[in-house]
Order: sequence, then structure tokens, then C-alpha cells
Amino acid sequence: DRSVSRGLGDVYKRQVPEMTDGDQVNPDQFIRILDKNAYFEVVTLSEDDKHRNEMYKANAMRKEQEESFGNYSDFLKSLEMEAVIRGFEPVYYSRIAQLTNKSNQFNLTTKRMTQAEVEQMAQDPGYITLYGKLKDKFGDNGVVSLVIGKKNGDTLELILWLMSCRVLKRDMEYAMMDEIADAAIKAQIRYLHGFYYKTQKNNMVKN
Repeated sequence: DRSVSRGLGDVYKRQVPEMTDGDQVNPDQFIRILDKNAYFEVVTLSEDDKHRNEMYKANAMRKEQEESFGNYSDFLKSLEMEAVIRGFEPVYYSRIAQLTNKSNQFNLTTKRMTQAEVEQMAQDPGYITLYGKLKDKFGDNGVVSLVIGKKNGDTLELILWLMSCRVLKRDMEYAMMDEIADAAIKAQIRYLHGFYYKTQKNNMVKN
């Protein structure tokens, strides 16, 4: 076993369940062993997790409305979208860490982070951190986009930029870019330096 951070600010053990009784393998006992040791228990829930069912229903309504429009821009306008973009806040640390570990398609660097790392960067003046929430007339999508920039002289190095697949094609990335630029100007930064690391899943953001 080795100690690993699991995104909760605490340290847990990574374990492999022992499925043998001496030299004998007894499949009848597998479920009992897994249940007894709580290997698959959920250890934390973000606010978004608690409202996931409502979000699925809202997405179904959006899809239905989209199909009634011949022009996609008109559909976007009909959603009456409103974005909230701010620096990382403690109430969202769990969701932010969760997003870094599950977002793959719109994710330029696929940097994975624990909750402890999220909190550290949020409090470090050497970084600019932004989260984005998006809501519309059908409901609140919650925290759906993140940017982390590391200050390096007059340059901001964008070490993480991601967006949840639930809001792809909503133009949220343009709103995030505006806020990144504004935050950089306020910090007297002249250049934004972006990174793209190719993976099997993030080809959509290569350009």
C-alpha cells in the first residue's frame, strides 16, 4: 500500500482487497468482502452532485427546445444564459477538484488536482484562479469551467483550462477568456501563454 491524496485534504490508503482464504479463492465471498471494507463508498459529494437529477431533466428540456430552432444562434439567445465567473471560493473547492479529474474533452492540459492543491493555489497570490458557473431559463448548470494561470513575470501561464461537456457549444469559453484577460490586466500582466497537451480525448481543443 502507498499513501495517496484523494482530493479531500486528508490522506487515504490505496488498497487491493484480499479475495483469498489461504490458497483458496472463493468467489461467493467477493461481494461480502467488498461491502465490509466499503471500497466503493462515496466519500464526498459536491453541491453539483446533489442536484444532478435536476440537471439531467433541464438538459432534456434544452435539447427539446434546440430541436425546435433552425438557427443555432437563435437557440442560444433563447436560453437567456447568465454566467458567473469568480476566483476560486471554498464552497466550490470539492467541485473544482472533481472537474479536474473527470473533464477530458475540453481540457487543454488535463492536469489533475486534489482538493488540497486547489485550496493552495486559490490562496497563493502567484496564481490567478477562475471558476465559471452557467445558468439559463431551464436551470443552473453549476460550476462548469476552470482556469488556473501561474504568474511568471509579465506572463500568465495557463496551466489548466477546462470545461464540462454539459455546456459544450454554449460559448462559455469566450466569457472565460474575457475574464482571464481582465484579471491579467489588473495584475499588470502583458502576455497570456497557453499550453495544449494532446491526449486521446481532447482533440477538439487542439486549435
